[in-house]
Amino acid sequence: MFGVYVLVPYCRTRCPYCDFVSEAVSGAPPDAYTAALCREIAAFAGPDTAGSVFFGGGTPSLLPLSALERVLDALSRRFTLSPKAEITVEANPDDITPGLAAGWKTLGVNRISLGVQSLDDRALRWLGRRHDAAAARGAVEAVAAVFDNWNMDLIFGAKPADAWPETLAETVRMRPPHVAAYGLTYEEGTPFALRRGEAVEEDQSLDMYRAAEEALSGYDHYEISNFALPGRESRHNLVYWHNGEYTGFGTGAYSFVDRVRARNHPDTAAYLRAPGEKSEALALSEHEIRVETLIQHMRLRGGISGAHYAERFGGSLREHFGPALDALEKRGLVEWSGECLRPTRLGFHLNNEIGLALVGDD
Repeated sequence: MFGVYVLVPYCRTRCPYCDFVSEAVSGAPPDAYTAALCREIAAFAGPDTAGSVFFGGGTPSLLPLSALERVLDALSRRFTLSPKAEITVEANPDDITPGLAAGWKTLGVNRISLGVQSLDDRALRWLGRRHDAAAARGAVEAVAAVFDNWNMDLIFGAKPADAWPETLAETVRMRPPHVAAYGLTYEEGTPFALRRGEAVEEDQSLDMYRAAEEALSGYDHYEISNFALPGRESRHNLVYWHNGEYTGFGTGAYSFVDRVRARNHPDTAAYLRAPGEKSEALALSEHEIRVETLIQHMRLRGGISGAHYAERFGGSLREHFGPALDALEKRGLVEWSGECLRPTRLGFHLNNEIGLALVGDD
């Protein structure tokens, strides 16, 4: 399945922990940006069929319905969307109204990803979020009334730590079809980089992760950070985790097509002058793609089947990664289930160790 990502790089304010491409805007994103997106989409030379469209950011929920309609129309002219195509819009709780949710549905959007992060006002203030818990609850109610497929993003590691258990408990009561729970990171170049001393200890972070696993035990924990009710896995993100092909439109958007990983200009002014022009591009070798594919599949509870790997790469997992897999199996990080290789629960908790071992096996 081919995926399409549309990046809207505008936010009301920039969250202090975020290192994604974004810039502040007081109103709606400028019409010039919508026009540039449409030009880039029309000029795209690549696959003609797509199975998923994901509007990310930034804050795509800032796009007026008229602008979103223009972009969706450009996509429908350029791509044949599969009958069950997943079309997701990321949204900030502050932006959600019943009318906006209904408008998205009318335009063909069928999945919403809500950046709730916490349901505790203390944690939200500590994270520098614009919305409060009441706004998050209102957004959930508005979205759930219109959509049967939606995601709630949560962050653990915020202060106070005792906000996390109640956020999890309330999340379970809300019964979102999909939950993504990410550990807070302190990225270089962000205000939070200067606050690394405030980070929770590694053991405490792992305890918070385990608390999410326990609270969300009624969900399929199908990826390290993602939990879904039956049939509600993120189809778009599965493209990434299967190391499939995708293209990205907009400022700083990434693509992976014909073995080339590329990125649009991360500066919006440069993007507007030349939509789709790449600031970087790297052709990957067959070996690099094999390694990336296995690393990505080891993020998934189901892992990868030997037959699927052999069909894609013309060799066996044992042939290409034997020593590294033996070492990982001895450490209890991966296991074989029939002809499938998958991470263990410990492998989920220490997933970076799997990636390091596979890269180090070059």
